[in-house]
Amino acid sequence: MIDRRGTRPLLPPGTEALRPFVDAGVLDAAPVHVAAAIARTIPTTSDDVLLAAALAVRATLLGHVCVELARAATLVTAAPGGDESADDQGDDGDDRSALPWPTLERWAAALRMSDAVVVPGADGGGAPRPAAGADVRPLVWDGRRVYLERYWRYERAVGDDLARRVTTATTATTTSAGLEAALDRFFGPADPLEPDLQRRAAAAALTRSLAVVAGGPGTGKTRTVARLLAAAHQLAQDEGRTLQVALAAPTGKAAARMTEAVHRAVAEAALPPALTASVLAAEASTLHRLLGVRDDVRFRHDHADPLPHDLVVVDETSMVALPLMARLLDALRPDARIVLVGDPNQLASVEAGAVLGDLVGPAAASAGEPPAGPLAPAIVVLRRVHRFAADSAIAVLADAVRTGDADRALAALRDADDAEARRIDPSDPRALRELHAEVAANAAAVAGAALAGDGEAGLHLATEVKVLCATRYGPLGSTAWTSEIERAAARLVDDLAVAREWYVGRPVIVTRNDYLTGVFNGDTGLVVRRAGRPTVAFPSADGLRHLAPSQLDAVETWWAMTIHKSQGSEFAHAVVSLPSGGSRILTRELLYTGITRAKQRVSIVADEQTLRTAIARPIARASGLRDRFWPTS
Repeated sequence: MIDRRGTRPLLPPGTEALRPFVDAGVLDAAPVHVAAAIARTIPTTSDDVLLAAALAVRATLLGHVCVELARAATLVTAAPGGDESADDQGDDGDDRSALPWPTLERWAAALRMSDAVVVPGADGGGAPRPAAGADVRPLVWDGRRVYLERYWRYERAVGDDLARRVTTATTATTTSAGLEAALDRFFGPADPLEPDLQRRAAAAALTRSLAVVAGGPGTGKTRTVARLLAAAHQLAQDEGRTLQVALAAPTGKAAARMTEAVHRAVAEAALPPALTASVLAAEASTLHRLLGVRDDVRFRHDHADPLPHDLVVVDETSMVALPLMARLLDALRPDARIVLVGDPNQLASVEAGAVLGDLVGPAAASAGEPPAGPLAPAIVVLRRVHRFAADSAIAVLADAVRTGDADRALAALRDADDAEARRIDPSDPRALRELHAEVAANAAAVAGAALAGDGEAGLHLATEVKVLCATRYGPLGSTAWTSEIERAAARLVDDLAVAREWYVGRPVIVTRNDYLTGVFNGDTGLVVRRAGRPTVAFPSADGLRHLAPSQLDAVETWWAMTIHKSQGSEFAHAVVSLPSGGSRILTRELLYTGITRAKQRVSIVADEQTLRTAIARPIARASGLRDRFWPTS
């Protein structure tokens, strides 16, 4: 899109009006070419509508579902939606508000009159679906927001389905007495003076077609899921029914962790053998595998061929993008139940939408009963932390970041024992050397186990210390950390041949689902020596499974990883590495997600101003879902 005779971008015919926005860096190739396609197919489309179309495309690339025209000039100068692929540099200082933005009145009038735009009914009714063979209008204008038509339908489908489910009781014939008896058995008797929120969440999941169980790390979400599953199976058995349950998560790593956590919670609950077998019969899978993915956009299961399950539990829902949520709900039977579990304060999906955050809305910050809203009866936010003491440094730090209190977060780091939480300034070479040495020692232990052929020990050690980076590139990015760790580990381990691609001792993370080999995005493995040759060991329910390196084509070295990819994982010691200089990727949710990956200890590599910048910058993704369910928030 660059003129070879100069530096001015070449714009497709019909899009010259977008040049100031291209020159200013607001629009790049993808939005402009979509606008050009609209101009070709609907020649009457005005320049103002083409600008709105290009901004709507840009919005989805940054994680938004739509663009709010009243805020368009502000949003293009703000931080992107937290995507790891975003520009690592700060804003260039240009005043983009000075660009030739249409007035809101002129823009709205152009959209209302355009042949390229669908305007839903003023009563909120849906836009009519075009008849077979009719032209599809690519944009939707709801009076406030501009959507690409496909994303408007995703949002509408999700909203309509959840609104129906929240008012639909389950079809089970359980009596109130039977339900209370089951809850008493698995959660203990109800206490009217101090309500058990885990019990309340289970009751919602057992009596409604929709339940949302939200909460931070260590608040007992998995314990709640395990026991509500036991109660659901018990109630079904009492009624002579067989309950079909599916457990799912967005990534393979998150699904594996969900399975492990449920198994652990079941063991701690000491359930009767029959119930234990019923609960453990459902092994978590990825959402794509559950739906029967056929290609990037088509799935086996939809409304015409729904999932057979009576109850579907989705963990790490914060990572589920709007399009995938729409397809999941479309594939559920109308009488099936769904339980959405996750932390709304974590990073949202890399793709468009922040579904869990939109659904939980202001209930996430409400200390008591959730505010009024259509979804309020289905939402329970767990608040009591069980993983570590409420006054532990990690808990205090995470809470301060979550609430946007930079002073309290920095004080928590200053006052904490270094064995629990600490901040390392990038300009302090001695502290950085000590941290590098600690990380390298762990890497050497991982490599030593791999060279000895002990994949299980090596994989366990690989989760003891993990570097989590905000960005891929730059001196504090995952690429630089990986190179430094490999060099340091090679100095400590004689046989570690890091110059080879598939060196024994290399930890790997899968970056794309591969249904042929059965490895999925987020799965982690370790190259080990087996029968004199390198193989890649992956954990499985039956121990380790080994694959030849030639069977894997979408993996990355896993000494360090981006914070985005760390979602759904836990590490004994999490090293959170943030870029200096006001990087636009720094957000409150990014920092919170990195901190809450730590089970025992967190080290943050950042200067004070970087931390303050991140904490002061919450992600705000544009969508209409939150306003639909929390209109006064």
